Amino acid sequence: MSIDHIVSALGSKAAAELRTALDGSPVVTLDGMVLPDSARDAVLELLTLLADGQSVALGAVAELLTTSQAAEILGVSDTYVRRLADSGALPIEMRGTHRRFRLSDVMAYREQFPRSS
Repeated sequence: MSIDHIVSALGSKAAAELRTALDGSPVVTLDGMVLPDSARDAVLELLTLLADGQSVALGAVAELLTTSQAAEILGVSDTYVRRLADSGALPIEMRGTHRRFRLSDVMAYREQFPRSS
């Protein structure tokens, strides 16, 4: 996973205006086209983080992740991810002798343990 772009936090006035707009209409359109659910959710998450005054790093993520990439997404150590895999708590696909994790599995595991703000 590589960071392709970093978006700085919005100023307090812009963040407040964006927060007001988000609270008023969670529908996202682009040139009149309503975005598919997955794209809409990603855009809303980005806008919500910016409205909360947070900076955001954007980057592409492969469908199959290395142990280090899975650990970064989960916010844990590589060793802990290997333990999750060995216990069966996090499904793996073996590529030779290397563990690979499906992005969807990592995200589903992450959703089980919501982060506090």
